[in-house]
Amino acid sequence: MGRYDKIHLVPFGEYIPARQLLFFAHQLTQQLTDLNAGTERKVFRLRSANGAARRYGVFICYESVFGDEVRQFVQLGAEALVNISDDGWYGDTSAPWEHLNMARMRAIENHRWLLRDTSSGVTASIDPNGVVRQSIERHRVDVLPAQFGYDARLTWYTVHGDVLGMVCAILALVFALWSTRSLLWRGRVGNGV
Repeated sequence: MGRYDKIHLVPFGEYIPARQLLFFAHQLTQQLTDLNAGTERKVFRLRSANGAARRYGVFICYESVFGDEVRQFVQLGAEALVNISDDGWYGDTSAPWEHLNMARMRAIENHRWLLRDTSSGVTASIDPNGVVRQSIERHRVDVLPAQFGYDARLTWYTVHGDVLGMVCAILALVFALWSTRSLLWRGRVGNGV
C-alpha cells in the first residue's frame, strides 16, 4: 500500500520554527518534539468493493486547512480524499467543527468525496458539494459505513489554485492606490496647487 508522512507540520505543535531565534520557545513547549516533515505527496491505489482500482489522497490533520496542499493530491490523480486527524488538542471548543468546515471546503474546491476519520473530532462523509452526508458525534467510538463516489475530473481551482484570489487582491490594491491618488490630486487642485 505505501506510506505518507505529513508535509505541512503545525508550528509550535509539531516543530518550533526559526529555532535559533526562538530558543526560549522550547521551554514553553516542553512536550514538543521536533518532527520531520515528509517530502513526497503520495496517492494510494486500492481496490474498491467492485474490484476497480481507485486512487485516494490522504492528508493528515492540519493539512486540511490549506487548499493548495490538498489540491496537489487531486492533481496527482486522487479520485477521493481522506483526512485523518486527532482533534483532541482543542478540548470542548468550536475548533473541531471549524476543522470539519475546512475539510468541507477542500471537498468543494476539488469536487471530491472526502472521508474524515478522527479520534475525538467529527468523523464524517462529505460529498463533493460540501454537504456532510453521514457523521459520528465527537468523543464517540464507532464505525461509519459511508457510501461515497469517485471523480477524476479537475475543477478550475484544482488546476489553477489561488490565481483568481491573487488577481482579485492585486486589482483591489491597484484600485485602492488609484483612489488614493485621485483623492490627493483633487485635494491639490481644490487648494489651488
